[in-house]
Amino acid sequence: MVGQQEHTDNQDALRILIVDDYPDTCETTATLLQLRGHVAHTALSGREAIREVRDFGPDLVLLDIAMPGMDGIEVAQAIRGTEGIGEPAIAAMSGYTSLVHKRRCASAGFDYYLQKPVDTVAIDQLLWFEGNAVRERFPSLMQAHVAMTCELTRSQLEFAGLMLDVASTSNIDTTRKACVKKVQRMLQRMTTYLTSEAGLLPSQLSQLKTSLRKLEIRLSGVKKLPASGP
Repeated sequence: MVGQQEHTDNQDALRILIVDDYPDTCETTATLLQLRGHVAHTALSGREAIREVRDFGPDLVLLDIAMPGMDGIEVAQAIRGTEGIGEPAIAAMSGYTSLVHKRRCASAGFDYYLQKPVDTVAIDQLLWFEGNAVRERFPSLMQAHVAMTCELTRSQLEFAGLMLDVASTSNIDTTRKACVKKVQRMLQRMTTYLTSEAGLLPSQLSQLKTSLRKLEIRLSGVKKLPASGP
């Protein structure tokens, strides 16, 4: 493990686990998060990550997908499938762009999908969704990176749609319920985000709100589907 930090005076601090087989990536990301007032731990392998989730109890896991041995999808499945382990939000960090791959991540229990290389704006946006630590200064970040912020928001709404695909086609009721819960959570935070921040242009805001409404309609339909299995 590298770059561990145990304490912070920030009451809004999140406990964040960074999982990547490249030590430099772990160190850089941990330093970024620590500078933003959070508590950061790192893991260089899938099995180490599972131990850290159990011992450290993170609020958020930034999880690389392409790792040797146990990859990120397997790690997420292990976290979600282990009794007595915490339920952190899990963000995939992946260089893959295909919808098939993203759908696999949605099925594995991820909450977010970040495209590599992950920009600091993406990290700040994710922290906004998961905590309050950077909210006061986030509008200025948005104004400096409006186009990127709009694309990041659009991509997370797309990922929520993929979770609904999984929910609507799964024969396992617990999988469906988990996906529905994640999408509900995402929509609640997106609604707050889009109504409270002023950085987006009116046209961008209108497009994102339209996507949000479509997801809400889809979510309502999926929730009405009959239970199909254990």
